[in-house]
Amino acid sequence: MGKKIMKMALLAKVEAVKGTAETPTGAANAMLVSNVNLTPLEGEEAQRANIKPWFGSEGSVMTTAYSKISFNIEMAGGGAAGTVPAYAPLMRACAISVTTVAGTSVTVTPITNGMESVTLYANIDGTNHIMPGAQGTVKSTTDIKGIPVWQYEFTGLFVPLAAAALPTPVYTAFKDPVAVSKANTTLSLHGMSLAASSFSWDIGNKVVKRDLMTIDSVEITDRESTAQVVFENTDIGVKDWVGGALAGNKGPLQLIHGKTAGNIIEINAPLAQLKKPSYSDSDGIQMINIPLTLCTGAAGNDEWSIVVR
Repeated sequence: MGKKIMKMALLAKVEAVKGTAETPTGAANAMLVSNVNLTPLEGEEAQRANIKPWFGSEGSVMTTAYSKISFNIEMAGGGAAGTVPAYAPLMRACAISVTTVAGTSVTVTPITNGMESVTLYANIDGTNHIMPGAQGTVKSTTDIKGIPVWQYEFTGLFVPLAAAALPTPVYTAFKDPVAVSKANTTLSLHGMSLAASSFSWDIGNKVVKRDLMTIDSVEITDRESTAQVVFENTDIGVKDWVGGALAGNKGPLQLIHGKTAGNIIEINAPLAQLKKPSYSDSDGIQMINIPLTLCTGAAGNDEWSIVVR
């Protein structure tokens, strides 16, 4: 009988020691995901290139081996102010710190030192894919009339596949999202409230598989965070977005999604730099699409913050 791709459970547990596999459980570590794309074996190959008096290939030798997985998680809070969202372990494995103020908020911010990793279990109908030492990158999409999501991509160490019982996941820690709409969502850029149709944010981590004679690891080696907004263009007398982009203007960016305490997501970037804009049409209305570079301030690791409250 063929494997059923929809019979899948994804588990994630933060590692005490980077690269040393943990054992996540369905009861404590299940992730509620969609749009999963799993590559069980990735890596580089060295071709054998011996010369013989006939044509043909001798094949190749795998010189590195690792696994990759990407998936979405609905953007929602922890259910109560100050409650850490269930997807926080994934954030921590993307070079992000998670700070809690009891009963008030949870704030995630980028870090450069002290990065963490997770062990991922992706069990598809009884075949377990284990990925220790996993680190990754994350972005988000917040489009009108849609459900906002976090989009993760992880690279993990390769472990041979094994038969294992499909775990029983518990998803109660994941809270229901709310749609992107006038009622639920506001967006402002450089002090101006926008009639926006789309917002995206990208932490922009550079994730590499590192292989040396004593090293087999996944590393995050750089970060360049960006965002993008699409909104109804304003009269030039109100705001000259093109001129601002030409000047490289920087200013605050803020998205607030959700209205109920415990399910409010706030993305802030104090120094969002305007980049080259373009135009598009929506129902006969001119829209302007502006890419943004989220620049660091004087302290560093301060180009953005995400507050869950």
